[in-house]
Amino acid sequence: MQIYDIASPFLNLYKPSKDYYENYFNEHPDIYNYYFGNHCFNKEMKLENALIAHPKMIQQMKWVTQKFITLIPQITEEYEKRFPIKFTKDTYIFVGLGGSNAYTYRSMDPHIAFCVDKFEPAEDGLHVIVAHEFGHAAHHLFTTLNGIEAKDIDWNSPYTWLLQEGIATYLSTLIVNVDKDIYFAFKRDREWLTFCEENKAGILTAFEQDLVQKTSAEMFKEWFSINGGQTFGYSRIGYYIAYILVHHLANEEGIENVMSYWGHVDFKERMMNLIHNIL
Repeated sequence: MQIYDIASPFLNLYKPSKDYYENYFNEHPDIYNYYFGNHCFNKEMKLENALIAHPKMIQQMKWVTQKFITLIPQITEEYEKRFPIKFTKDTYIFVGLGGSNAYTYRSMDPHIAFCVDKFEPAEDGLHVIVAHEFGHAAHHLFTTLNGIEAKDIDWNSPYTWLLQEGIATYLSTLIVNVDKDIYFAFKRDREWLTFCEENKAGILTAFEQDLVQKTSAEMFKEWFSINGGQTFGYSRIGYYIAYILVHHLANEEGIENVMSYWGHVDFKERMMNLIHNIL
């Protein structure tokens, strides 16, 4: 696995101009074409915002970049000790325009990207986001080892997202020891976690109802996107549901079996029953 730090050259020579950004994007077309096509929309507006915000964040972004460079080998070594996997694909650290903070992509043998502009200079949160994203990668690699192919998985199903995010969150709790709320928010947000824990029954009921009434796109926005949260006033509550489901399954069957759970022919029925009965 190679770690490509393309943030530092940008930050070390930083100039607050549109041309400087565009030249940087054009130097790395594979990275930025994917980023702007999937994880950062409204590029022109966000570039205007970045030109205002970034000059005050240069030192912070430099610090975050160096932390990622240090943490990634530590976290990947822990995963490779726990599971019979080897990370071989590239990891990229770069400056974005306020889109996604990090993502795993290119399916079952994934590349990983971290956008330093989205992170606060808090080491616990950086530990967790690295563990979370490499948790996705570990899950996909372990899935492949167990003979499950990408074509056999319904990537647009909320049940798939629950398994993915639940496993990444659960695995991060095995790799990193921090306060529980940080595993979900990648920073301190006790209020969010307290709400979820105190309203678990209502949350699960509402999620069940939405599975029947909403499209997959609507489910993703409401329950998994930072732009959702209309039902309860808190976004990304799907991550909490995902975690409690996987935590339950891991206690019952072991996390290795859960990592292959989407290989069951009746996977969706199993997940549906789990959501209904977990209370």
